[in-house]
Amino acid sequence: MKIVYVITQATWGGAQAHLYSLIKYQAAIGNNITLVCGGTGRLSEQIKKEFHSVEVISISSLVRRISPINDLKAVHALRGLLRNIRPDIVHLHSSKAGMVGRLAAAGLSMKVIFTVHGWGFTPGVGTKRQILMKYIEKILQPLTTYYICVSKFDYDLGVKNRVITAKHPGFVIHNGVSELSFPVKKRESFVLSMAARFDIPKRQDVVIRALSYIPDDVPIVCNFLGDGPLIQECKSLAQSLHVGSKVKFYGVVDNVQKYYSQSDAAILISDYEALPISLVEALAQSLPIVASNVGGINELIDRNGFLVKNDPHKIADKIVQLYRARDKKRMEDNSYKLFQRYFMVEDMLAQTQACYARCLA
Repeated sequence: MKIVYVITQATWGGAQAHLYSLIKYQAAIGNNITLVCGGTGRLSEQIKKEFHSVEVISISSLVRRISPINDLKAVHALRGLLRNIRPDIVHLHSSKAGMVGRLAAAGLSMKVIFTVHGWGFTPGVGTKRQILMKYIEKILQPLTTYYICVSKFDYDLGVKNRVITAKHPGFVIHNGVSELSFPVKKRESFVLSMAARFDIPKRQDVVIRALSYIPDDVPIVCNFLGDGPLIQECKSLAQSLHVGSKVKFYGVVDNVQKYYSQSDAAILISDYEALPISLVEALAQSLPIVASNVGGINELIDRNGFLVKNDPHKIADKIVQLYRARDKKRMEDNSYKLFQRYFMVEDMLAQTQACYARCLA
C-alpha cells in the first residue's frame, strides 16, 4: 500500500504525536510511506532519523494561517507530488492540511481520508471563524472519502452540521499512546503537570491564577511542559502573582510520560479541544485529571478527576479537593482502566488499518 500523509506543521503537538505513531506502524509493516509537511520540526526530523524508508517532503507554502497566495502555491505543489507518487491513500491531518490536501487530490484516482483533530468550527473559536470554516468544510465534503474523528464529540459535531453523512461517512478512532514505565521518586510536594504548547487555545495563564488562590497549607508545585509564544507572558504573570515557587517551566520535553510518572495529577485548561493526547498519556500513568469541560475531554473523565470551567477560583477548589481526596488511589485506578479500555495505541492503529482496508475495498 502506498500512503501519503500530510500535516501542516512539523513542530511537535498532539496531531504530530498521533501521526508519528501511524507512520511508525505503517513503515514497520512494509508500506510505502511519504510524509508531507509545511516546514521542518521535531516530527520531520525524527521521521528522517528513525525511518529511512519514509520520504519526507517539505512544502514551505503550507502554512497554518489562511493566505490565498500561499494556499494556492501549496495546492499546486502538493498536486504535483500526488500525481508523481500516485498513492492509494492520502491521509490528511490538521485543518489547513485537510483543506489543501483535498483540493490537491481533487479528480485524482486516490482515496482521501481526513483525520479531524478538532473541527475549525468547534465551540470556543470565534463566531466568524466558525461560519467560515463550516462553509469551507461543506465545499470540501464531496472531496472526502472518509472522516476519522479522534473524539465522539467531534463525530457528533460533524453529524450535527451535516458534514459527516451516509455518503461521506466518519468513524471515531480515539487517540492512543503506548504505556511507558519509569521508576517513581519520592516527593514532598503535590505535583501537578500540564503538558501543552504556550499558545491559543491553551490557558496556562488561568492555571497560574488558580495557583494564587490555593491555601499555603497545600504544598503544591505545577510543572509546565512545553514552549510557545505565550511562555514569557506566563512567566511574568507567575512572578507578579507571587507564585514563582509554585511553578516550574521545563520547556519542550522529549517524554511527557516520564514527567507524569513523577506527578500526582495532570491538569489541562484550554478554550477548546478535540481529544488531547497529553491527557491520554496522563491516563497511561494512572493520573487523576483536572481539565476544562470542552470538546472531547469528558470522554477522558470517568470517576478519575474533575471537569471545570475556566475559572481560576473553581479550578483552585478542585485542585485542593483532589489533594485532600481520600479516594485518590481509586481515581488513579480508574484512569488506568480507562486507558486500557479505550486509548491504547494498538487499538488506534488496528482501527485505522481497518479504515484503510474499507477505503480500498
